[in-house]
Amino acid sequence: MINSKLLDKLKVITDEEQKILSGKIDIERNLYMQSSLNVVSSQKLLEAGKLITIRPHTRFIRFPEHSHDFVEMVYMCSGTTTHIVNGKKVTLEEGELLILCQSAVQEIMPAGEDDIAVNFIVVPSFFDDVIKILGEENTPLREFLIDTIKGNNSETAYLHFKVSEVLPIQNLIENLIYNLLHKVANKRNINQKTMALLLLQLINHTDKLEHYEQDETIVKVLRYIEDNYKNGISLSLHFKRA
Repeated sequence: MINSKLLDKLKVITDEEQKILSGKIDIERNLYMQSSLNVVSSQKLLEAGKLITIRPHTRFIRFPEHSHDFVEMVYMCSGTTTHIVNGKKVTLEEGELLILCQSAVQEIMPAGEDDIAVNFIVVPSFFDDVIKILGEENTPLREFLIDTIKGNNSETAYLHFKVSEVLPIQNLIENLIYNLLHKVANKRNINQKTMALLLLQLINHTDKLEHYEQDETIVKVLRYIEDNYKNGISLSLHFKRA
């Protein structure tokens, strides 16, 4: 459970949500999009020069199908939200993390007052320095996750981490939320290092990962390779084509 003070800050009804509660039936496109295309723009949501920010998810209304020109990470602080990603229903529960690739087409069902989600808006270049912090060893599983997040893996539209019980991941996400909501010295450096630690933790918990193909064989094989490739163990003994 996220810190109660942070949660109270995120639960405040925004001006946009107040208009919705007063009868507005459609989202305000000009808050999110620059053209008639259904692409949410980082230029609308990020201040000039910034590579990452957060905003509470807009409740009480359906957000129609759209894609993004950035990487979106959705963290469920409390309650649930329902997303349709490339036609597949994804229910995000409290404490879970959903990472959407830029090419993913997303629709979001209306959320209630106590369904508090935080959207991380991340320019892909933010991950360049994050990857450097991770170190030089390019393991297969790490490459798969990084390629997916950066949009180089066209087959995976989203990564759904069911990590509500993993305390280190919960702490790191809460730290990111806190830093992005407050004026913190050396914010960019701290955020990049925190994100690097978060990715390392996520890599260690791929047993709690669901992704677009819903075929866990890919992740299992990559996890096996990562755990054993230095020992020279043959994969043919363990993964045979049916």
